Amino acid sequence: MKKILMSTLVLFYSSLCVAENVYSEQFQRIQSIELYEINMETEEESLVGKKNIPGELNRLIKSSVVKSVNVAGIIMVSRELIAFGKEVYKIIEAGKPVVNVNSEPVSILPRANGGENISAFDLTNWNAPQVKKYKVVTKNYLGMTPASFEFMLIYTYGGKFNGKGNYIEGAQIKATKVNVKWGYSLDVNFSVQSIINQGSRLNPVAGAVLELDYSISTVLQEMQNSKTFFINGLGQTTEY
Repeated sequence: MKKILMSTLVLFYSSLCVAENVYSEQFQRIQSIELYEINMETEEESLVGKKNIPGELNRLIKSSVVKSVNVAGIIMVSRELIAFGKEVYKIIEAGKPVVNVNSEPVSILPRANGGENISAFDLTNWNAPQVKKYKVVTKNYLGMTPASFEFMLIYTYGGKFNGKGNYIEGAQIKATKVNVKWGYSLDVNFSVQSIINQGSRLNPVAGAVLELDYSISTVLQEMQNSKTFFINGLGQTTEY
């Protein structure tokens, strides 16, 4: 009986300590925010470091003639490519995944010379979807994880039009798991920065620069961070 009573008192005391810690400066202060890639088979996590965008890719991004039009689902147009979908949409708002039927996945398809629309159904030889899984982890000065979220980057690649090119269909980022403790606020947005052609005019390879922006805040602090992803019609995914 004494042991049970003692255990109950310890648990009660621990609960009080946790409650006090929630209001402490160490709990409310963000120490670090890190991104991990999750192996889909083993569920092992590996830290994703910061990389510089290679010079050749950076040159393509800066030299690509891209304009936002936002007409009938068209968000960007270049000489050989046209992107359909939504340029910016929320993934997580106030710590909860956003379920929005208007958040259309992004498709980068060939631009027709005559101005008619070409849909993904007009393309052939699509590969199975490329899927990458990631996790963003926040640490405070108590060593706790008061905010974290997991998401998946998904897109189908390699579609050909009249036997040429490698295009992208259905690119999107989806939140799969969100954990936010009391006193923390989390907001995450996904946006398309640019589309580029890594191939030739006659045999294009569609590429897209995507950005994940996330903001984590408390009553004492706010930290904003972003991660850039590059995907292409060959199924290659790189984080920067």
